[in-house]
Amino acid sequence: MAESAPQELDDKSFRLRSRPTQKRARETFELILTTAAMLLEEVGFDKLNTNLICKRAKMTPPALYRYFPNKYAILEELGSRLMEEQNDSSFRWMDNNRDKKITAEMTAQLLREQYEITRDFTGAKWIMRSLRSVPALADVRLKSHALMISRFTEWNIEKVPGRDAVAIERRARIANEIGYALIEMLLDGEDDDAEAIFADAGAMLTALR
Repeated sequence: MAESAPQELDDKSFRLRSRPTQKRARETFELILTTAAMLLEEVGFDKLNTNLICKRAKMTPPALYRYFPNKYAILEELGSRLMEEQNDSSFRWMDNNRDKKITAEMTAQLLREQYEITRDFTGAKWIMRSLRSVPALADVRLKSHALMISRFTEWNIEKVPGRDAVAIERRARIANEIGYALIEMLLDGEDDDAEAIFADAGAMLTALR
């Protein structure tokens, strides 16, 4: 049976119920997430449901429902983890290039790393689609983007004091959306020339700064 998406972001029936602390409970928690991610690769978001996850993980529904009330709560956790990995990569890039002049090649390398992190995250294509298309999950993406834009704006202003903060933040928003869309495009396209795309986007985004 299909699970209907919750309409309100603050609906407690949608949120993670509890986060485990004991070793065995943490293993169950991780098994649920790993199984759900693998099933996303196989069947996609629409066909994924908690019964399917329980069957594949060889667990009872009460074991899953102890932590997750439905598949949307599972997707929220997976999405948060993916966004955190992506952001951490960007933060390291900024830290490593704080005192350097940014070139198109350096920006292309950041985009390449972001794509590789996402590509290697099981179920990423469907996770990213759900974060954009399911209203109840949009908050994960929006909070992650807000953090990224804030940090990138601060980093740019620190590199060149006196720059127009409003303009820098606006450009950071544009760059962030372009980068996110580029990853989605590459995940969807089997014949895309990734290196050429990284080079082109790197030049565009460096000029935008």
